[in-house]
Amino acid sequence: MYAVFDANNFYVSCERVVQPYLQKVPLVVANPGGIVLARSNEAKALGVKMAEPLFKIQELVKEKGIHVAETRFALYTDLSNRIASILHLHFSEVEEYSIDESFVHFSSVFSDEKLESICRMVRKQILDWVGVPVSVGIAPTKTLAKVAVKLAKKDESGVKVLSNKSDIENQLKALPVGDVWGIGRALSKKLPVYNITTAAHLAAQDPLQIRKQFSVTLAYTINELNCLPCFTQTVSPKPAQSLMCTESYHAEITEVENIREKLKHLAERAGRQLRKQKEVAGVMGIFTRGNRFHKERGYLALQAITTFAPASADTSDFLGFIDESIDKVFPYGARVKRAGVFFYNLIPEKERQMGLFEAENSMNRQKRERAQAVIDEIEKKWGKKPAPFLTITV
Repeated sequence: MYAVFDANNFYVSCERVVQPYLQKVPLVVANPGGIVLARSNEAKALGVKMAEPLFKIQELVKEKGIHVAETRFALYTDLSNRIASILHLHFSEVEEYSIDESFVHFSSVFSDEKLESICRMVRKQILDWVGVPVSVGIAPTKTLAKVAVKLAKKDESGVKVLSNKSDIENQLKALPVGDVWGIGRALSKKLPVYNITTAAHLAAQDPLQIRKQFSVTLAYTINELNCLPCFTQTVSPKPAQSLMCTESYHAEITEVENIREKLKHLAERAGRQLRKQKEVAGVMGIFTRGNRFHKERGYLALQAITTFAPASADTSDFLGFIDESIDKVFPYGARVKRAGVFFYNLIPEKERQMGLFEAENSMNRQKRERAQAVIDEIEKKWGKKPAPFLTITV
């Protein structure tokens, strides 16, 4: 059996942890570019849509007293790590799937009642210790657990077990195929052409035929909908070939040290993600963009690229490149509206090939990598700037 622990409106919940007066207040979290990334249930009820630009809802914000918070990813990462630490305290097999979701695999056999009781206890502990409400879906496969957690979010208890065959069939009949975990936007438009409009229709397909027509991943999804686990921790998707971290800014950046700091923050985030994926990058680039609507100034669009030999996931390499190349992406008088870092030629860390003359530098590189691993572990457990009143011991 699998359980998925999914934080409710995660960014909103994090803001309410440090600003308790925002409980029950309509709240949206927007990025520096003014795009809505998260909405409280109260804001959803007022008609605020995901990814909506703030300038389009200015009147609604004023009229209904909607509080707008800007993203604070350091806070969100910190609270995410605290939730994960509690899960690792209670469960031996935890997969941190994303910043607000983790899967748990129950290798031992428990009754549905026992599983539900365990998850209720852990859910309460997360709320008491961290302050973030989570919903829990429990089912024979990860895909069905994702279906169960959708139901849990609508239940006051916050926990839903989906194991009864007839119950699973009824839920799949009511679930649009586009809402199935792993069905992207392109597939959700393509599958109805083949009269596959619900999760039940997809579950009724022949996996071998679907594998020929579409992909092995979709065939696995069919098996998962039929209670046959395929997406285990030992079976992972093909590693990504690229990684990008970008930000848009509400006000144009005109100071070189400001944009240097922004790029370094993005590079640090990307480095942590690469190391978490156990991958290294062969190519790194940084870029800046101006405001495309100010054509009279000329549109700023600059980038700088470097290669790493051997491939690297060392943050110090990334920060050094930014220092060396900042003048190439931020000339005198520049006004930056958007900036980012990107990485190509990603390969698994274990497949990295050292150069012929790399042996003499390997000792220093190994020391840096060990130090970076310690830093990552400290930040994962405590965050960069842990709040004293939130500190927990596990």
